[in-house]
Amino acid sequence: MTFVRPPEKTPEKTLEKTPEKTPNLIITLLRAAPDATISELAQKLGKSDSAIERAIRKLRAEGKLTRIGPAKGGRWQVMG
Repeated sequence: MTFVRPPEKTPEKTLEKTPEKTPNLIITLLRAAPDATISELAQKLGKSDSAIERAIRKLRAEGKLTRIGPAKGGRWQVMG
């Protein structure tokens, strides 16, 4: 009988992924394309629509992002 060792987990990789990463990327993308949709942002970042929505809610609560105009046809404005 041969024992196969499970792959070692690397805690360094886990630490590299921080919740701040997605909001910062969203800000960068919206500066370049303020009319981008949540679905477009999700596709570019490889995240789900709901993950982008959560990050945007956080950015809006922090006063870093605001929506100008209606949900359809409006645009995002990065504050600061």
